[in-house]
Amino acid sequence: MRLLGYHRLVLRAGASRSGSVLCTLAAGGAATLLTSWAVGRLLQRDSVTRPSRRLYDYCHEHRSAALSRRLDPVTAIGDYSVIGSFSALVGGIVAYDRREWAPVPLLAGGVVSEVCLQKALKRLVKGTLPPQESSIGPPGDFPSGGAARTVITFGLLAHLQTQRWDSPAERRVIWSIVTALVVAQGGSRLYLGRHWPEDVVVGWLILRTLTRVDELVSAGAEQAAVAR
Repeated sequence: MRLLGYHRLVLRAGASRSGSVLCTLAAGGAATLLTSWAVGRLLQRDSVTRPSRRLYDYCHEHRSAALSRRLDPVTAIGDYSVIGSFSALVGGIVAYDRREWAPVPLLAGGVVSEVCLQKALKRLVKGTLPPQESSIGPPGDFPSGGAARTVITFGLLAHLQTQRWDSPAERRVIWSIVTALVVAQGGSRLYLGRHWPEDVVVGWLILRTLTRVDELVSAGAEQAAVAR
């Protein structure tokens, strides 16, 4: 009877932590959406779009054909095909190394969250597209999905990879690589004329918030697994 009572307590603790994980995900997603909508509406004002368009025009006027060719594969890092393949490969490696498959659905959930958030913001904010004639490749509107997917995917991978590392130096190296990759990918979207500057910046900031939510969900899932 004591053993049965102990198992019931463990199951209740696990269920409680699982419920906490779901609450964190729901609250974080709602807060991210509301914040994104408010920031997006604010950035459509003339006081923001005027300097933004000047920066866009400056990049367009001083664009180098040679550099544009080199940046074309960099901007493709945020494409669904690249993000999906990389997430499956590295997520599988991390899951195998940790002997648990939680990282795989977590990464998939991050990409799905980004897609849903992006579609909702397109409807709510109604941003404008850069002109096709000044864009190398198809232009996109608010927010930059490629920049957002790069942040959430590589941010989560870095979090999962460094979660159990004790060395601050190793963590700094990984996060420095991720930061450089995110800046290069987002910067290429602006340089190639495929997004307004605010689309990229908001894609970074908002999806960093969503990445933080997923990190909290990951920590909650680990606690629930320990409880079981």
